[in-house]
Amino acid sequence: MRKPLSPLQAFAADAGGATDRGVDLGAQLMSWLSVAQSADMLAGGSAPTEQALAQSTALLAEFGDQRPSMVHDALPEPTVPIPRIAERFRVAAEAMEIAGCYELAFTTVAAVCRLTAHADAVTATLATLHLGRIARQMNDFAAAQDCYDRVVVRATRERDAPLAARGHIGRALLSDMRGNIPAAEASYRKALDLAVPGGGAYTMACQGLITLAINRQQLGDALLYGWQLHDASAEDSELRYIALFELSVVALHAGFPEPALRGFTYTLERIAVPRLRLLVLGGVIRAAARLRRPHEVAATREAIERTIRDANQPHDAAQVLIQCAGALYEINDPSGARAALQAGRDLAARHGYHEFVFRADEMEASWSRSAPPEIPAADVAPRVRQRALRVGIERLTALR
Repeated sequence: MRKPLSPLQAFAADAGGATDRGVDLGAQLMSWLSVAQSADMLAGGSAPTEQALAQSTALLAEFGDQRPSMVHDALPEPTVPIPRIAERFRVAAEAMEIAGCYELAFTTVAAVCRLTAHADAVTATLATLHLGRIARQMNDFAAAQDCYDRVVVRATRERDAPLAARGHIGRALLSDMRGNIPAAEASYRKALDLAVPGGGAYTMACQGLITLAINRQQLGDALLYGWQLHDASAEDSELRYIALFELSVVALHAGFPEPALRGFTYTLERIAVPRLRLLVLGGVIRAAARLRRPHEVAATREAIERTIRDANQPHDAAQVLIQCAGALYEINDPSGARAALQAGRDLAARHGYHEFVFRADEMEASWSRSAPPEIPAADVAPRVRQRALRVGIERLTALR
């Protein structure tokens, strides 16, 4: 298991990383340092006093009353002091993750794991699950695997199906990052079987299976699942915009770049998380290239470069750089395409994303076999035989 840094060491590492990326986090880093130190102090040995818990609660007030993104889908919000403060720390850690400050997030949640080691099984297991997600984003696959395996083993022992579903989602995401698609699909399906319908693990399993359906060109199925996910999500929620993004990807693969671009743009205007914006920008640049809009491609390329720095997510960055390369080649910019492809391939190779390295090599080989395609300026929509596909595309076109 990865050993967490001390709060001060984590602060120094993340401050240096933000400077290297050209991201100004200002006083926010000092606030997060205080949070990490508070969590570390509470987890320091004996049971925390009421005064210590009250001080930490006051410190965490700036993060509001929202719950962390990973909760138990069949249980209410905790009311006992330790589980409650554990959730508050995890909400703060999610803010650190969004900003790409993974060392501080890891140090904070590692302290939560120590704090909850003797708490109820649900609280302790959710902390381990959260630690696994941070490790996965740090590309520490071994630590992430260890966390997810612990979650599944403990949840199975406790006969807690919704919690086990969360662990299988973690395993699926890790397998996907490693390029092991069959293992990812198996884990998504296990999660779907165990999850509470409509809960967080259920929706993440659906999202994963949508992506797999797209990769297999089962576009009618992907659209059907995507709109089900969209319609089951809350208005103006992150999940709804993720569903719209996936649906727009389906439209692009089906040969409808105009509705796809509408969906991507609609989503981009409504989300702030850099990691999600980066993925959506990868869709925007592909749709704009398909529609032969070079100025929009160029502007999106610049936005991608900025967002890569903000997100600090090498896996997503490698994927989007390769997508960017394909878009640039499509608008007859072979030099820009090769530069983006090499950047994406280098990043993927450095972090062991073998699927992306293979994809980049395959793309470059295809370029050597043919000239850039001639694509008409206007989108000529293909004839759609599947009713589900046709209806799904029409709903995207109607977005305002």
